[in-house]
Amino acid sequence: MKPGRFSIFMTAILVSLSLLSARAREIRPAACQEQDENLVLVKHMEVKAALGWVDTGLDVKEGEKLVFRVSGSISLQKGNPVASCGPEGLDLQTPQQPLPDRNLGAAVGRVVKVLSINRDEETGEEIREEVSTVFYIGSAAEVEITLEGRLHLGVNDNVYADNDGQFTVGIFRKKNIE
Repeated sequence: MKPGRFSIFMTAILVSLSLLSARAREIRPAACQEQDENLVLVKHMEVKAALGWVDTGLDVKEGEKLVFRVSGSISLQKGNPVASCGPEGLDLQTPQQPLPDRNLGAAVGRVVKVLSINRDEETGEEIREEVSTVFYIGSAAEVEITLEGRLHLGVNDNVYADNDGQFTVGIFRKKNIE
């Protein structure tokens, strides 16, 4: 399909989907607010939709529980108002996105564990062997980390160049109450 036709095709899909009701698949923000006194802010950051995966600078451990709160809006096609969405994304799934069973454009997280780093002797290029796991966040979620590594945040999309906007994300840990 030619690039111009693809754009028209995606616009038609997005217009038709805007007429459908969205399904709620996330923890509602109000449910998280009840636990505010038991949460400690670890990081507050912006995640620009056009950047792909954004490194939080946080190393996480397997079994650790994090609470995420997300606000803001993005566009999955700059200049197209029908392609705008909040952290829950658009009610559209594609097999190419990181989480194919979740809404396109939803706020998602990824933990990356680097297994090894080597250099190609001919090109000098860094070759990284890594494993990763991707998880859904939406507007609010409590997530148990399943892999030790570096935490990244992004949107559930595989084409970032035409995205616009940003999500604001708060990452929290529960207080140790004894």
